[in-house]
Parts: sequence; C-alpha cells; structure tokens
Amino acid sequence: MSDHETISEPTVDANLEAAPGASAAPASEPTPAPAAAPQPNFFLIGAPKCGTTALAQYLSEHAQVFFANPKEPFFFSDDYPILREVHQMETLEAYLKLYSAAQPHHRAIGEGSTNYLNSEVAIQNILAFNAEAKFLVMLRDPVEVAHAFHGTLVYSFNEDERNFEKAWHLQAARRAGRAIPKTCRAPQFLQYGDVARFGEQMERFLDLVPAPQRKIILFEDFVRNTRRSYCEVERFLGLDDDGRDKFPPVHGARTHRMAWLHKFFKRPPQKLAGPILSLRRAMNNRQRGLVPYLKSKLHVRQQRDKLRPGFEEELRRFFEDDVRRLESLLQWDLKHWITGKRSAKR
Repeated sequence: MSDHETISEPTVDANLEAAPGASAAPASEPTPAPAAAPQPNFFLIGAPKCGTTALAQYLSEHAQVFFANPKEPFFFSDDYPILREVHQMETLEAYLKLYSAAQPHHRAIGEGSTNYLNSEVAIQNILAFNAEAKFLVMLRDPVEVAHAFHGTLVYSFNEDERNFEKAWHLQAARRAGRAIPKTCRAPQFLQYGDVARFGEQMERFLDLVPAPQRKIILFEDFVRNTRRSYCEVERFLGLDDDGRDKFPPVHGARTHRMAWLHKFFKRPPQKLAGPILSLRRAMNNRQRGLVPYLKSKLHVRQQRDKLRPGFEEELRRFFEDDVRRLESLLQWDLKHWITGKRSAKR
C-alpha cells in the first residue's frame, strides 16, 4: 500500500542552602508516586465492515498492545447512549476498568468502537480525554459497506428487514421514527447512507485530528497486502515488528444456527441482562477449549446476496458526490468506488 499518510514520530533540581548556624536535616527517602492508571492512547474508530475486527484481532495478539474487551465499548459516543448503557460504560471509572490489566510493556493501549467515525461528538470527546491520542481509520467502497452493514444489523437483531433493498428504501420512514425494529439499539445505524458517507465523516475527522496522530488504510490495500498494512500500523503506534506473517480471516457474513439462543444472549430479559453480559465477557476472554467451539456452532457462514444491478447503480449514484468529496480530501483516486469496477494494483 502506498504511504498515503506522513507520520511524524520535569525533573526539579532544587538546591536549598541551610540557614547560617542551622544543622542540615537528614535527607528523607522520597515517597514514590502512585503508578498512573492505564489509559487508552489509540483508537480504531471505523468504519464498520472495513476490516477493523481483523486488525483489532491481529493487534491484540502483539506483545506490546493491550486491546479492550469488548472491542467496542462505545464510551465516547454520547450520541449513541443506549450502546453505552448496554455495555455498562456510563462512567469514566467503568470505562477505564477495561484497561486495568494493561502492563508497562504495553506501548499501545486501545479500543475499536467503529461508530466513533460516524459520531458527531466522539472524536472531540476523545481529544478532550487525551489530546495526543492516535487514530486508525479503515475505509472501503461505501456500497459494499452499506450492504455488509445491513447483514450485520440483521445478525445482531438491530434490523428486521432481511432484504437490503427494502431496508434501504425504509430510511426516510425510519428517520421520521417509523418502522424501527423494537430490538434496534441505535436507530442511527438504520441510516445506511449516513453510515457509509465517508467524505462527510472524514472532513470532520481531518479538521480535528493532527496529521501525525492519524493513519488511514484502504480495505482493498489491507486485503491485498495485509502484512504491509500491519507493519505500517506497527510503525504508526511505535511498536516493534513482531514478525507476524500469517493473517487468518476474521468473521465474514454469518447467520444463526439457533437464532432463538443467540437472541437470548444478545437481547436477554431485563432481569437477566447483568448476568448475561458478564457471561458474554467471560466467553470473550476464553480463546481456547470448549467455549470457542460452542460459539462457533451457534452461527454458520453465509454468502451475502448479490445486489440487483439496477439497485447497485442507484447506490453508486447516491454515494458519487460523497466519494468525490473524499477523493478531494485525501487526494486519492477512488473512481472505482463510483463505477463499481475494481481498481488496478497500485
């Protein structure tokens, strides 16, 4: 991948004289300052369906990285309050507990809430929390993102219209508060056009975040040469290269083998919400043995339905102006996102 981003990489000495005739007081041992609580210093802020889960997984396995669990705590997006509530991230104290196990050798401590790029307030909130925070952004063809994101919402019970074309045409009604699924925790997600309108989102991002604190990756470059993209991220975060050369696929389009059981875990009765959330976190922490085996049996891979040609053309017309805006902001050639034709290798 071309290097689109250019990344730039008190001790008080008091000599006090004793007053004439006064004897010098014996020096006392200084009281060591308490160790500062670990805090995040980098954020993988989106966009959804652009490879963030895979990158987060790879980074979490680097010896010098501590990655939050859950990957997406949604703490800084005040405009998505229900998501914060679901993850019990309503206070800074609760949020910082995610990082309590980080150690001094962890140079990069981070999380990956992919709604931060789309949020109108998250980036400002992060910079108010840590003015030197580093940001990773991954971008992809918006038509592909909108289509894939719809599948994710269906899978997570935030969307009840399984046909993407029909769901796309429900956006106006849903913006007016109609036809919103009862199990949808973030109605903003149902605005597929807004979720994938990256020109608008990136203009806000570039205005707020200084160049040395940001790294932008194209999904197609990440897929084409994952090792190179990974090494660029290592350098950006100040990590030693761990020599990783295997990058197994992570996630992909899925459907439920037992939808009722998955829904019970994702949307438990209110009285069971706390214990179920604790159980889910424990399961996320278990990477070996019976737990991952059982989790793998709860869902199956599914091919995403192809878009009807006329509908795909409608989507490309919808995103065209925004893609041109993004081209201008980044000075990248993204015409293939407008035409739908794959770009040549760069």
